[in-house]
Amino acid sequence: ATILEAAGYAFDAVTSGEAALHALAKGRYDAVLLDVGLPDTDGFELCLRIRQDPALGNPYVIYVTAKADAESMQTGFTVGGVFYLTKPFTRAKLLDVVNAVANPG
Repeated sequence: ATILEAAGYAFDAVTSGEAALHALAKGRYDAVLLDVGLPDTDGFELCLRIRQDPALGNPYVIYVTAKADAESMQTGFTVGGVFYLTKPFTRAKLLDVVNAVANPG
């Protein structure tokens, strides 16, 4: 959140999958930064739910997670993620990824 705020991005921060779905249902978001480990669901399941509900606006899903194994990465892309950023990451890398989806092409 600190990195995005300093870069001038508008965002909402939530701490659970259900809160994310609620926020997505109320507003339009260009991207979702999503951890795989959430208290009420896993990020892969949440991404799949986002992709299955057109009313949520089809935002880009960027995983930001410590799960760096090949199987997790493949699952993340299979269910609809567009980037998979593993922790630890640099400020520059996070902003590169967010800028890529904010300014495609």
